[in-house]
Amino acid sequence: MTPSSDILAEGIYQIHFEWQVFVSQLFGFAVIVWVIVKYVAPPVKRMMAKAQGEIQKQIEENQQAADRLVKAKQVYDEGLAEAKAELAQLLEDAQADAEDIVVKMRETAAAEVERVRKQGRDQIELMRRQLIRDLKADFSQQVLMHTSDSVRDQVQSPQIKSDAVERFLDDLETMANTGSSGRAHTQSQWN
Repeated sequence: MTPSSDILAEGIYQIHFEWQVFVSQLFGFAVIVWVIVKYVAPPVKRMMAKAQGEIQKQIEENQQAADRLVKAKQVYDEGLAEAKAELAQLLEDAQADAEDIVVKMRETAAAEVERVRKQGRDQIELMRRQLIRDLKADFSQQVLMHTSDSVRDQVQSPQIKSDAVERFLDDLETMANTGSSGRAHTQSQWN
């Protein structure tokens, strides 16, 4: 074998360096790099920039959402604290109102009891007076009936009739013997 300057190694592998192939491959590589830089890289850069912008926007939105969440949590905690304080105040007011209502109801009940008692006493007094009137009327009626029965019984007796007639005749005789003054006195007795 003859040594040549193109052969880099001898043996099983024979590697040859050919400048035309190298330059053509280098030119093809440069064209591919130029095409990639000219036509592929700008849209890829734009897509990457757009994706980075969207990612940055999402990060900012996430940060804003986290900030809003923190603020909402603070507002919630403050609202909860206010609600608890308001509830405690409402419970305290309700307790005070309930106590006032109980006091007023007791006063009203006491006044109502007193009114009913007074009304009962007045009604009992009215019934008592009515009963006394009725009893007096009944008593008077019974006395009159008893008296009239007694008088009737006595008038019916012959002795009393004769005594009455005798007395009447005596009074008439006395009137005849005395003057007008005696008559007035005798008439007043019979009236």
